[in-house]
Amino acid sequence: MNPAGFSIRLARSGDLDRLGPVERSAASVFRDVGLVWLADGDTMDPGVLADLCRSGTLWVAADERDEPVGFLAGHELDGSFYIAEVSVAGSHQRRGIGIRLVEAAINHGRRLGFGAITLTTYRDLSWNGPFYARLGFAEVDPDEVGPRHREKLREEAEAGHDPARRCVMALRLDQPALSSRIAESRSNK
Repeated sequence: MNPAGFSIRLARSGDLDRLGPVERSAASVFRDVGLVWLADGDTMDPGVLADLCRSGTLWVAADERDEPVGFLAGHELDGSFYIAEVSVAGSHQRRGIGIRLVEAAINHGRRLGFGAITLTTYRDLSWNGPFYARLGFAEVDPDEVGPRHREKLREEAEAGHDPARRCVMALRLDQPALSSRIAESRSNK
């Protein structure tokens, strides 16, 4: 457990039913920027979460009682490790939990030899694109990382996301300055 009162660990099957409420709480910030449909939309499919839990690519941030207050779900996509979802409950945001969850994914990607960590996000929302940019992610052309990333953006547009605001971001795992960027982001949270 760190000084902020949470720990990062792999999810367990007993955590899964708690992740929907965490995601719903995290999504409430979209109300403030006119994206109410996202705040009220579906959470991640429980079956997908169970699969990711079994594959060891679902992490939780757990509080002092070992209850999930955040999570990161990821999987392989086009040869990169793709972050599908990062959610931190509203009451626990702005404490560095998101950074620590992303660090877990980065460490996983390195251990398994992935060349990059990728994700799709809103380029203009402070807790999306700018947050990831502070950690060393950069916007990339979807074709640079693979066709399934372009397909992800297309699916998001079909679901209602404004394609002009969405992007693919990638973090190259061979970047030497990565650790210092994450440490700096932790101290500036």
